[in-house]
Amino acid sequence: MSSRAPELLRCAPYLPVADLEAATSHYDEVLGFQVDYLGGAPPHFAILSRDGLALMLRAVADADSICPNDRQGGTWDVFYWVTDAAALYEEFCSRGADVVYEPTFQPEYAMKEFAVRDLDGHVLGFGQSVREGGSN
Repeated sequence: MSSRAPELLRCAPYLPVADLEAATSHYDEVLGFQVDYLGGAPPHFAILSRDGLALMLRAVADADSICPNDRQGGTWDVFYWVTDAAALYEEFCSRGADVVYEPTFQPEYAMKEFAVRDLDGHVLGFGQSVREGGSN
């Protein structure tokens, strides 16, 4: 038996979507994710990734049942820490992303962050840690 404590190896947010084909196209073309896996015939489940970080999408029968966190008083459905928030924001804007808010400095936790909304209303936040006296 190993003396090491069990480790978490990977995480993948799981988001319900109304139209899997439209959602995967949006994540690919607008947000730069690649489709790693499609399951079902016709496909109803997908695993996408960007920079080694996975995201799962699943088509649901009732699109009205999709309830993103911001509709419930939350902020994001997924949050990613990034190396260059400004450059990523510009990339997304150049591809037509639906911007929720532009890059903003959050002094409470020293983060420059922005958010975009996907086709199903899920909000994805992206933030860059900003240390005192530096940009990252």
